Amino acid sequence: MGIFGKKTKPEETKTAEEIKPEVSRSASASTKADKKARTGKQVLVRPLLSEKATRLAAAGQYVFAVMRGSNKPEIKKDIERLYSVHVESVNIVNMPGKKRRYGKSQGKTSEWRKAVIKVRAGEKIPGILESVG
Repeated sequence: MGIFGKKTKPEETKTAEEIKPEVSRSASASTKADKKARTGKQVLVRPLLSEKATRLAAAGQYVFAVMRGSNKPEIKKDIERLYSVHVESVNIVNMPGKKRRYGKSQGKTSEWRKAVIKVRAGEKIPGILESVG
């Protein structure tokens, strides 16, 4: 009997076959596949619906909030895959966080990234302007 009623169990010995480490090639392959096949929810955060974005949408340009680590080819690929449109160009702007106060305490909103996507003439992304109402 151990200290304070704690019982210790005798340790079982395992053979070399049971201890064999489970290293598979699929684990490293799956991480590469995950990087290559990122879903749209990982790159695109949400469409931005503002007066300026509505005005740009009439000209065939759509504005999205995207993840900070994303780049232009990833954004282009996800837009084309999710919305079935042809993307001509992608412009990215890093937006700074704003200082905020609540009484005596100070803080700052998160920094974020904005992408302006230009689609081929005559194509539209359905569902974005209709949600403004």
